[in-house]
Amino acid sequence: MNQPSSIQPVDIADRMEASFLDYAMSVIVARALPDIRDGLKPVQRRILYAMFEAGLLADRSHRKCASVVGDVMKKYHPHGDSSIYEALVRMAQDFVTREPLVDGRGNFGSIDGDPPAAFRYTEARLSPIAMQLLADIDDDTVAFEPNYDGHEVQPEVLPARFPNLLVNGASGIAVGFATSIPPHNLSETIAACKEVITNPTATLDQVMTHLPAPDFPTGARILVSDDIRTAYATGKGSIQMEAVAATETRSGGLPRIVVTEIPYQVNKSALIAKIADLTKAKRLDGIRDLRDESSRDGMRIVIELKRGVDPMQMLDRLYDLTDLRSNFSVNMVALHEGRPKTLGLMEILHAYVAHQREVITRRTQYRLTHARQRLHIIDGLLIALDNLDEVIALIRAAASAAAARTELMARFGMSEPQATAVLDMQLRRLAQLEHHKLIEEAESLRALIERLFQILNDPTELDHVLISELDDIDARFANPRRTYLIDPDTNSSTHLGPQLAAQAVTVYISAGGYIKPVAQQQMSAAHSGQDPAVAVMRCNGDAQLLLVSSTGEGTRVNLTDIGVVSARQRGMMVTEPGTTLAGAVPLDLQGPFDLITVSAKGFVKRTPLKEYDTRNRTIAATGVKPGDAIVACLLLRPGGQIMLASNRGQAIVFDSDEIRPTGRTTTGVAAMKLPSDAYVVSATVIDPDHDVLVLGENGAMKRVPASDFPVQGRNGKGVLTGIGTLAFAGSGEVIHAPTEVGWTVVRPETVPLATRSKTPDPGDSTALGKHVSGRAIPEQST
Repeated sequence: MNQPSSIQPVDIADRMEASFLDYAMSVIVARALPDIRDGLKPVQRRILYAMFEAGLLADRSHRKCASVVGDVMKKYHPHGDSSIYEALVRMAQDFVTREPLVDGRGNFGSIDGDPPAAFRYTEARLSPIAMQLLADIDDDTVAFEPNYDGHEVQPEVLPARFPNLLVNGASGIAVGFATSIPPHNLSETIAACKEVITNPTATLDQVMTHLPAPDFPTGARILVSDDIRTAYATGKGSIQMEAVAATETRSGGLPRIVVTEIPYQVNKSALIAKIADLTKAKRLDGIRDLRDESSRDGMRIVIELKRGVDPMQMLDRLYDLTDLRSNFSVNMVALHEGRPKTLGLMEILHAYVAHQREVITRRTQYRLTHARQRLHIIDGLLIALDNLDEVIALIRAAASAAAARTELMARFGMSEPQATAVLDMQLRRLAQLEHHKLIEEAESLRALIERLFQILNDPTELDHVLISELDDIDARFANPRRTYLIDPDTNSSTHLGPQLAAQAVTVYISAGGYIKPVAQQQMSAAHSGQDPAVAVMRCNGDAQLLLVSSTGEGTRVNLTDIGVVSARQRGMMVTEPGTTLAGAVPLDLQGPFDLITVSAKGFVKRTPLKEYDTRNRTIAATGVKPGDAIVACLLLRPGGQIMLASNRGQAIVFDSDEIRPTGRTTTGVAAMKLPSDAYVVSATVIDPDHDVLVLGENGAMKRVPASDFPVQGRNGKGVLTGIGTLAFAGSGEVIHAPTEVGWTVVRPETVPLATRSKTPDPGDSTALGKHVSGRAIPEQST
């Protein structure tokens, strides 16, 4: 039988080769590798864009993940729902992604390897920083392409206003290619970009002064070596990571190791199981108990040791035999100009900067076009208003709208869009005020057009815009480095083996000058009524503290000189007898912190914390007016709001910018007007988007939105709080309230919301139900 003419014989080897190449390129380009410009794989980009289209923005409510998966699969990603949901989940996991791009609600898995709940149970929306990846996408900043069936269009790349490829990293396996890019700190990465922008000939070593190493979501430590520079220079290398562990001593002298941070991509449950197996196999001799005490307060793997076992030697064995020390293999492969390429750090930075310059150029051109079009219309409206009687007569005499349009164009030299706008103009535009508004808008548009021309015609000005926008993102989203860097050249203990971090402790400071550091998981017994606590903070056992007395003296204390004590002990006295402390703050903090001191007569003072960086043990912390006394000291970041409360139930909130920073010995400025029989009893720094806890002496407590307290000018009378005698007004993760029968720990979310004017009953669920002996303390985390 003759074959039909439509069937053509082919060589199976050629067909297999062509099909495999098509499949391989599809996996490489359309599935597994990120784009160098926005750092996203196609499925990630499609998820974020679909959520943006659906209105799942950072300031909107969460929606079911099932709807997101359905939209992405229907419009943009013709693959299985499981692959889409897995990509969405990874973008929401804060132990996988350095800056999560999806704000998830529900069970999104855990560092123990637990799977997420099904997408019909979980909810999601875009995270605030993800909005920066999509910023200005409607301003023609990027090119669009047809989707898989031609019914929709999708962005080829996102505007990506921050360097996402480096910040969040990437991992994936394609055909013949694999990528493994470590995550980095946002602020450091932006600083590296700015170095490349301002200094196009910058070398790798210059950039690494800003971006020294990766910064992993799970923290831990990196052992600094030449391998990091090699990885950045060539795109390939290995980075050694190790867990952060501290040693603690239990009652009876029994040692234990507490692991608080583990290397990136290490499964915690598998790690614990490995340690247990090695203990059973007698390869780790000296471990008598092993448990996981992790909670929402952080990771805590406790390894109890037998008496006499050296914790350092045991940790050394654990590093050798388990993933407490592991390597991150760097293989920086991404799509560059549509092709997979192994890239060094400098090439990634230059490609990102080039992308941002194109984004800003396209956005500026788009806005310029629309501004000129709008100005053209306004010019036509102004011509009509300047010749209003003639225009009205012309329109009334015209046989039709088309004829009126033609007459307007011929009589006044208008263009067709101008004439159409005049015909469409509402009658209210004839008012003099509306006429004035049009003139102002025209002037504003001319200034905008001039500015846009300047950006387009001056590359230096365009770079200034780029740097300014990067600085804005840095100011809004920057957070401290999580992964510590250990340099073998300056810390010889790295050569010798493991390092044990200082023990995490909770420190209680009493008014009488006693300091009591206890194990962080323990709750301290109450101090006596004659010596209440004035500060509670979580920190490391080697932290530096500044204690501030009621008379303004400051005492610097190193916790290593005190040591961890039993919760039943009173602690160590560190001030002179007769001294009354008003509070305490940590000194060894990174960032632009200020020390705020508040006096009983309503004076407040602000001093940069670095002013207290001195070797003297006792220093002048603040000046105090005669007859006055310091009642509180606080840590302040720039831009915070300060709240003071009096014993008469009045509270005032004002911006910290109203207090000019001054030296250590000044007395400050008036913050609150007080009646002759009133005095300030408490002060705190508040977040206007969060809630405030208000506590009365009778134990009544309520949680009030901070917005209920109006922001006033400094030195006002304040507003009533609804509680007769106010003992404390503040907010924080945990509140320690001393009562007649012992300490009570209050978490704000357990206190129902109330209005500022509501007076809570001490016997109901909003109250402690006990008389407060002394003042409640918001716990500080350092």
